[in-house]
Amino acid sequence: MKEYKSQSKRLVRLFRKSRENWKETALSRQKKLRALEIKIRDLSLSRENWKQRAMTAEKELRLLRKNISEGEKKGKNFQNQ
Repeated sequence: MKEYKSQSKRLVRLFRKSRENWKETALSRQKKLRALEIKIRDLSLSRENWKQRAMTAEKELRLLRKNISEGEKKGKNFQNQ
């Protein structure tokens, strides 16, 4: 093992503090990662919901346009007779 010039007491305190700082940093990163995972999940669900609503609205719009155009064609046929 390496021989350190500092006293063992000081080294123990230094290494313990270093370990505590490392643990705190790791815990902080884990919390941030978890928060970001939750945010991604929520945004994905929201995006899927809005996508579904947009698709439904587009279908309705196509149906309405089709009904209007059919109505106009029937109106013209009726007028021609």
